[in-house]
This record gives sequence, C-alpha cells and structure tokens, in this order.
Amino acid sequence: MLCMCHTPPIIQFNKILDSFAKMKHYSTAVSLSHRLELKGIQPDLFTLNILINCFCHMGQITFNFSILAKILKRGYHPDTITFTTLINGLCLKGQVNKALHFHDKLLAQGFQLNQVSYGTLINGVCKIGDTRAAIKLLRKIDGRLTKPDVVMYNTIIDALCKHQLVSKAYGLFFEMNVKGISADVVTYNTLIYGFCIVGKLKEAIGLLNKMVLKTINPNVRTYNILVDALCKEGKVKEAKNFLAVTLKACVKYFIGWDLLDESLSMLSKMEDNGCKANAVTFEIIISALFEKDENDKVEKLLHEMIARGLL
Repeated sequence: MLCMCHTPPIIQFNKILDSFAKMKHYSTAVSLSHRLELKGIQPDLFTLNILINCFCHMGQITFNFSILAKILKRGYHPDTITFTTLINGLCLKGQVNKALHFHDKLLAQGFQLNQVSYGTLINGVCKIGDTRAAIKLLRKIDGRLTKPDVVMYNTIIDALCKHQLVSKAYGLFFEMNVKGISADVVTYNTLIYGFCIVGKLKEAIGLLNKMVLKTINPNVRTYNILVDALCKEGKVKEAKNFLAVTLKACVKYFIGWDLLDESLSMLSKMEDNGCKANAVTFEIIISALFEKDENDKVEKLLHEMIARGLL
C-alpha cells in the first residue's frame, strides 16, 4: 500500500493498525504508524485513538497524553473513545486517583462522558478496593445526562460482595429495581455468591427462586456457586440435585453452540457422577443428532431410554 502510486486514504491504513491492536500486537501497530508519518500520511482521530489504546496496554501513559496534545493541536475534537481509553490506561497502570482527577478536569472543561467511560472508571476504583468512592461516583453520575446502567451496578455489587459487604450490595440491588434498571444473570450470580460466602444459604436460594420468577435463566455458574456452598454446609443430597441441573445446563449450552461431541462427553460425565439423565436431557441430544444425520447414535440413545423406561 505504501509503494502504490496513488496512496490509499488513511482509513484503509487504520483498518490494518486496528487489526494489529486487536491481536495485541501493540508495538507493531505503533511502529507501522511511524512509517506512515515518515511517508507523509497524516493520522486522523481514529488513528490517534488506536495509538492511545496501544500505549495504554504497553503501560506508556506519558505518550498517551502527548497524543492527546497532538489531537488538540491538529484541531481534532477528542471523543468519548479518546477519553475512555485514557481513563482505562491510567486505571490499568494503577493510577486511579489520576483517572478521577482527569475525569473531574474533563467535566470542568465541558466534555461529556458516556456509560462506557463511567463503567471503566468505576471498575478501576473497585479494583483498588475503594467501594465507597465507587458508590460516590455512581451518585455523581446519577445527576448528569449519562445515567447509571446495569454494568456499573454489577461492578460495585461484585466488589462489595468480595469484601463481604453483602447487605450494602443487596441495598444497591434494591435501588436498581426502584430506578427501573433490570438486573441480569450476572447481578444475581454475584449476590448469590455473596450470600453463600457469608453463610446465608437460605437467602441465596431465595434469589435463585426470584431469578426464575423474573424469567432470568440461571446459568452454569449459578448452580456451581450453590453446589459449592451446599457441599461446604454438608448438604450433599441437595448439592447432588443442583449438580444434576448444572450438568444438564451444560449439555444444552454445548448443543446451542453446535458442540455435539462436548455434549455427549458431558452426558457421559453426568452418568459417571451418578446423575442419571432424564427424558428431557436425552431429547435435547437426540434432536441435535437427527440434524447431523447421526442415526446410529440416535438409535443407541433410544435403546438406552427404553432400557431405563424413559419413553
């Protein structure tokens, strides 16, 4: 492309630089951008955002702010991607206080941040264990154009649960519902884990029931958390029942991703662990086998079902 008579526009080079960045070849992307400039090909905002992202992951924060200065000098208008990437770079480097100060400076200059920006900042604050600052930031966002979302709440709830501040975490969960922010499977899993680690198994199972009532499907992690907690409480029979459900959920998951061999392997694991498959489990696998014209395997499973009296 560099040797062509008519040099392609910068957008074509950006696609290549972006691909290298996504493959985590950050230094290669930076090196190639230097070659572009030596050839007189000027970067645009998208190019400079890619470079900021690369320097973030390379831990070279000073270069990031040099690029921000270049953006402003060239008359480009930095966007939320620029600011979010810079905030993320500071957080990755452990400079969360600088990230908060940068956030305040941006607001003072009239710039707007979006939900991804705040989600990144809250995640950085939570990673250093400052849940109080994270909640304070959440409150600050609430009065602005950008509104808190489920990702922000999930991040703080997770941090609170890891510090065994489950009552506070549940308070945020209740607050979400009041504000009309729908909890997802991640929210419930985090709270179930939180209740389990503080020994409140009854409340954890209560949340599982609440999930089902709200038509939020529990996933493999949901059941694994509860199986682990039940085993630690010595409730092996209940744990075995949850384990059976977990394994069946795995079978359904593998079928959904067209991983037939994995689902058959999971069926075998169920049997080895004493969790006998029921008619529904067999039906899920048989339907998938039919679609793959694996008729011999279908016949074998049908005979197995007849032998167990499942038809």
